[in-house]
Amino acid sequence: MTHPGGTERHQLLATMHEVIKAVRLLKQDRPPTLAAVPVGTVGVLSEIRARETTGCHAKELAADNALDPSTISRAVAALVRTGLVARSADPADGRASTLHLTDQGRDVLDAAQAHYETRFAAALRDWSPQEITDFTAALQRFARDLIDQHTHAPELEAAR
Repeated sequence: MTHPGGTERHQLLATMHEVIKAVRLLKQDRPPTLAAVPVGTVGVLSEIRARETTGCHAKELAADNALDPSTISRAVAALVRTGLVARSADPADGRASTLHLTDQGRDVLDAAQAHYETRFAAALRDWSPQEITDFTAALQRFARDLIDQHTHAPELEAAR
């Protein structure tokens, strides 16, 4: 049985594989100024910066980014070893620690974000502002729908 839109969905899946490949290549193609940043941890640095005013806990990073706690733990340990992140005792719970960017961590994150912005600008140089806006909206919707589908998967399975 053929599902309506099956060909389009198949093409989307193939395109998503290309997007994932492009992201992997982007992560690997780093200037020497980013050598101190362990591969795959720029997002973790960004999340820590975004949460610094309220205190950032590794457990929350894992949950909010759909990552296994052990994955976040290894990433944070690598960032602490390289001097980009510091741990401090959580004032509300002395057994827990909060994560904060060091000055070096802020500088490196700024450089990484500038690098990625330059790469994106180059990739999008032939795109109109409207194409970028439309693509962004479609990608946001797709991400939300995938996350919602995952969140509600147990309910959907129970209904079958």
